[in-house]
Amino acid sequence: MVKDKILIVDPFSTGALYAKKFYELGYQCYAVLANADIDAGYFGFDNTYFVNKSMYLPQECQEKFHKDEILAVVIGAETGVIVGEQLAKYFGVAGNSVHSSQKRRDKFVMQNALKQQGLKHIKSQLINHDTDCVFESQSGYILKPVNSAGSDGVMFFANKNTLFDHIKTLDWEMKNALGIKNDHYILQSFEIGDEFVVDMVVQNDSIFVCSLCVYKKGYHNGSRFVYENMQMLDITDKQYQAIIQYAQQCTQALEVKFGAVHMELLAQPSADGYIDPVMIEMGARLHGGVAPIIFEQCYQPNLLELSVANYLMQDLTKVYHSTQVYHNAQVYYNTQVCNNAQVCNNAQNDSYAKLFNKAKVVFLVNYQQQNKLDKSLFLSKIQQLPSFYTVKILADEPMPVTVDLLTCPVLVCLVGETSDTDENKLRTMFNESIKSIKSIN
Repeated sequence: MVKDKILIVDPFSTGALYAKKFYELGYQCYAVLANADIDAGYFGFDNTYFVNKSMYLPQECQEKFHKDEILAVVIGAETGVIVGEQLAKYFGVAGNSVHSSQKRRDKFVMQNALKQQGLKHIKSQLINHDTDCVFESQSGYILKPVNSAGSDGVMFFANKNTLFDHIKTLDWEMKNALGIKNDHYILQSFEIGDEFVVDMVVQNDSIFVCSLCVYKKGYHNGSRFVYENMQMLDITDKQYQAIIQYAQQCTQALEVKFGAVHMELLAQPSADGYIDPVMIEMGARLHGGVAPIIFEQCYQPNLLELSVANYLMQDLTKVYHSTQVYHNAQVYYNTQVCNNAQVCNNAQNDSYAKLFNKAKVVFLVNYQQQNKLDKSLFLSKIQQLPSFYTVKILADEPMPVTVDLLTCPVLVCLVGETSDTDENKLRTMFNESIKSIKSIN
């Protein structure tokens, strides 16, 4: 029996990117919904490259497919981690141990795992409807659902009084955007620092670092957690090495032996580079949204191609070396990234992807409830920007007021040396393309 079928669990966002790549390589992809309560329509399910146009539940997969048919079980979104690992074990394909799944999904368990390994961690406490005592934090508190994603439900409180006032109002039976009941929250001390994200692919004991980005967030619409942009960085730059090394240590502490790792961290700037990194949280899946698409334009090897090769059981050391040799020959490295051929050749021996282009993702912000985006006008404007690469319009009409990543109406990818100046022009173009529904009527 030919092993040519691939199951993608919760194929939202990057799950669809996986499906396209596998389809182009001649594999059959099947979509799996981890939890029947998840609103697939809310997250958007593109069934273009899937054999089944309606998603199967996990039990249906076990009934429909023979173990000898399945080549890989792919985690397509945050919500698919636990079920994805369970299905990988059932079908006998590569995956992480089901005995440690909570370390890769539960935010409280994650922090405790770092603590047990002697790694820097964020002080945390589980909160439920019976909680009447919390730890002291002079810097304030962060409260978020244990199993949320995309800043959904994340809130800041300056002191205990405002925290407990809010806890009294929580609906402990309410389900979040992932279809999961918010019956437990994690309370953490508020940490300061620049926010980074490290994306890695793990194959046994080898950890390949595929991207390093820094987030810029701002205070908008009463929320501290509104994304403004995400800038791609040079992984080999010495000022970031403490972040990279710590991220790799956390990956080991969370018992990741296979697959993609998306890790968010904070670090403090210093004269000698960034210091004292601490993990916010980790996702055992590919970086979401448009990030893998833009990574193809600035990193080599890139995150998506390396992760696909991993699921196809290719030796990533060989994949890494072959792509590096090709791109060195094509002279993709600019002088800021690689000053001479000897440096490039030496870089082939490590496990860091190389930056060959400047790039960023811009998150646009909507401030009014009754705003509608004139898409035709907006697209005609942004296509004039020298660094414009692609755009993803996320919101229906009217656009939601932006308070977190899930309510961001538009993402725009910019690639090239003018990306910083183009970002300012882009925001002006977005505002010029907005119309109030009230004024239209």
